[in-house]
Amino acid sequence: MCSPEGNQMPALSERSQRALARLQEVFQVSWVPGGLRFFAVSENGINDLYMNLNRHLQEGKLSRKEKLLVALGVAAVSGSSDATRFLREAAIAAGASEAEAAETVAAAIACSIYNGYYKFRSLVPEEFAPAFAEFKASFNATMFVKPPFDEKLVEAICVAVSTVNNCKKCVEGHVAKAKSLGLSDEQIDEVLKAGTVAFGFALACGACAG
Repeated sequence: MCSPEGNQMPALSERSQRALARLQEVFQVSWVPGGLRFFAVSENGINDLYMNLNRHLQEGKLSRKEKLLVALGVAAVSGSSDATRFLREAAIAAGASEAEAAETVAAAIACSIYNGYYKFRSLVPEEFAPAFAEFKASFNATMFVKPPFDEKLVEAICVAVSTVNNCKKCVEGHVAKAKSLGLSDEQIDEVLKAGTVAFGFALACGACAG
């Protein structure tokens, strides 16, 4: 249940129910995560979430499909299986293949491994930094060498994931690479918005632990 033991979750208002229905309709998914039903007790919360997702995961300087894959990558590393499932369905409904969805998750996880390693470089005391700078991140990441789809999309996913993982060095590197591949500042801004609303969505989906 999505409520304290022995208590029933309050009934949802018509406005909250409409927001949940619109999420399902707009993103063409077959279900709504249980955590969202708990979160939807807050009318303003669920409506803001719906509006943010709808606004920032639509066609723009990047395609709807690209934005949904970016969002999927962020959801995957957030640890929310419900958000990941929802956004995977939404990305496929927008034209992504099963393989593209799987490779997006793989790219996001590979990026997170590097994020965890390199974030240390910005956290370690300054006097120790030179010694650790000599070490190399010897992790496998084939998709960064042989991208499974458009390299610009791989970098877009990594920019969003590195941002929510708070790795300054990785953000710097992936933004530079994305721009060198031709992504504009406006497109990178759309990547960030898609990633951050996906992160908020994942948090809302995790609002219910059971």
